[in-house]
Amino acid sequence: MAKLVQFFENYCEQVELSLGTTSLLSDPAIWIEAVRSTYAPNTLKRMLASKHSDVRRAAAWALSHLGDETHYQALGSLLRDSVRTVRTVADDARRAIAQRTQSPWHRKTASHVEQLLADGCFSSATELASHLVEEADNRADVYMLRAWVRFSDGAIESAVDDCKKTLSLDPFCYQACVALGQCMWHLGRDLVARECYCEAARIYPDWEPARAALQMMTNQ
Repeated sequence: MAKLVQFFENYCEQVELSLGTTSLLSDPAIWIEAVRSTYAPNTLKRMLASKHSDVRRAAAWALSHLGDETHYQALGSLLRDSVRTVRTVADDARRAIAQRTQSPWHRKTASHVEQLLADGCFSSATELASHLVEEADNRADVYMLRAWVRFSDGAIESAVDDCKKTLSLDPFCYQACVALGQCMWHLGRDLVARECYCEAARIYPDWEPARAALQMMTNQ
């Protein structure tokens, strides 16, 4: 058994033990530090291609804590792994990296945009989301956020542009595929919408919104 797999299993055991207690003896972070002292991030990246599913899963878990944006795409290829637990951990790792690599200003601004959107303040939400895009135009998540704002405001064609930009930066963003499909459906382009939903399901077979969208179109 790879040492990394043991670290992962120890971590999971410690997480379970630490629930409901503040005992430092059951702090799961010690196993993350064990990985940090044993494996370089690029070694973990290579381990994502292991023929053993438990190694792939453990490597994805490790990168969720120690990886950065340079590992984001490699994890994306595991979203359609043959083993469901590997797919799930890879998806969690991609989200963890995306959140961890946001600056404090980015997180605060994105939260503000989401609140404006929830309050129905579409103009202000669009303006602030555009400011976020200007400041972090190399990140797929800022375009995805503005796509939702524009879609909610009825600016469907502008939302299409943002979805496409998201996918150009992150081809594994299955959320952008579904969002693009919704835009195309609202524009009356049903065949293109179906293709978008199918692509989302291909990238990450476990994501229910993609299957639900395909089912909806089948029942029409």
